[in-house]
Amino acid sequence: MIPIILQTNAVPVYGFLSLIHAQHPVQEGSQPGKILDCGAGGPVPPLALFQAAGFEAWGIDTSGPQLELAEQFGRQQGIELHLRRGDMRQIPFEDGTFDCVYEHYSMCHLNKPDTALAVREMHRVLKPQGLAFLGFISTDCWPKSLFGEEKAPGEYWGEEGGETKVLHSMFSDEEADRLVSAWEILREEKQVRYLREAAAETSLEAWMDLIQETEGGHAQDAWRKEYPHRAARFRYVHLYYFLRKPI
Repeated sequence: MIPIILQTNAVPVYGFLSLIHAQHPVQEGSQPGKILDCGAGGPVPPLALFQAAGFEAWGIDTSGPQLELAEQFGRQQGIELHLRRGDMRQIPFEDGTFDCVYEHYSMCHLNKPDTALAVREMHRVLKPQGLAFLGFISTDCWPKSLFGEEKAPGEYWGEEGGETKVLHSMFSDEEADRLVSAWEILREEKQVRYLREAAAETSLEAWMDLIQETEGGHAQDAWRKEYPHRAARFRYVHLYYFLRKPI
């Protein structure tokens, strides 16, 4: 029985669970195995859904307060979540410890070299033939200035959740494919979420400034005429990978 309906972070969990069960149908009386969530803190931890599906649920996070929120959730729901302080760039577990690894909207706050390191670490702690779900923010996002100032290629620093210096790293399809080149790609998805609220709050003056972020260039008058249709342009795009570690 699922203990709670999570927010939008439940969607990738269900997608990953569907793939796991398709690849390894659970026999009666058996357990799905041991799963690690990298970035597992927060008030509604996705680990709860994995635990409800029968997994031995483990998670790491660098933030003590976020881990406490997840632990509090587990106590309130009466479920067992194995949580510890840990960095996905140096995962505190032995090689081949887990049957599955999950990551969503945590790795995006690392710079690009550290992202590559985290991906290698997740590969290391996964058993051969183990399954993984990883997400990357796509360079197809627009406008990128919503994420702040680009201080290195694809690395944007801006505001989020009341914090003023938050990093979001973006990857092209080719960059992301290279990051997971050691894995077998079972499925690859690109998810687009249109940012209608941000579009609605954008003034005509601000819209005209965004002409600098368009490809191919636009004439001023033509760009001004696009203003009533701006909601179709504001988008937040993720690349999702469903992966298997080769033998």
